[in-house]
This record gives sequence, C-alpha cells and structure tokens, in this order.
Amino acid sequence: MLIRPYAESDIEAVVEVFRSNIPKYFGPSEEPGLREFLADLAEHYYVVEISGEVIGAGGIALNDDDTVSLCWGMVHSDHLGTGLGKLLTEYRMERSSEVFGKKAMVTSTSQHTEGFYKKFGFVTIEHTPDGFGPGIDICKMRLEA
Repeated sequence: MLIRPYAESDIEAVVEVFRSNIPKYFGPSEEPGLREFLADLAEHYYVVEISGEVIGAGGIALNDDDTVSLCWGMVHSDHLGTGLGKLLTEYRMERSSEVFGKKAMVTSTSQHTEGFYKKFGFVTIEHTPDGFGPGIDICKMRLEA
C-alpha cells in the first residue's frame, strides 16, 4: 500500500472510488463538488494505491476559522472494512499536524460514518437530516487540538 499526493491524472480514479460509494455514503449530486475541489483545492489531497490502483483518497484543508478539515475521505466500496480508512485518516491527521500545526479538526460526514470518526475522538456538533441528500444526513464533527 502506498499513500501519495494526488495528481491531476488521478481524477477519474478518485471519481470512481466516489461512485462506488453511491448511494449509501454519497449522493450523485455531490460529484460536481468533488470535481471542483480536485480542480481547485487539492493542494493537500492524497490517494491510496495498491498495486498501482487508486482505492482510496482524502485530504486536509485549512479553514478561515483556523481549523483543519478532513475533506473528501473515501475508500472504494470493495475495500471497506479492511482498515484502509483508518490508515488514511491517521495519515491525514498526522499530515495536518505537520503542515498546519496543532489545530482543531473538523469534518462533515454522514450518519453512516459518524461512528468511525467518533473512534478518533471527534464529537458531533451539528446534525442535519437529509443534508447531503435523501437518506444521507450531514453530521458536522469536531476534534479539539
């Protein structure tokens, strides 16, 4: 397994990982936002490769309020439950400290992955039913520095 910086040539592979998680974890209407993010804001975005195939991705971004977002984290549905999501999240948390220093971290996730982030110490601070789309709530979570 290799975690490396995202390259523009990875876009379709990352979108395929995203699509593999529709409809449970993402809604189809979110794809344009992902593509826009990858085109404009992917400075600290990373992909996970196994045998040259991108099977996961996720990034970090500094927010205006001096928090760091864990953004667009995902693992191909064929690899869910294998521990790759945990490794990718730990990697992003470490990179956040290295790049931005010790800062509170935030993420907007769904009710389906809320428990995953709670294992890292994140606390839900806001819950919006169907916020990402039908059956996919927005769970805004925060981890203090």
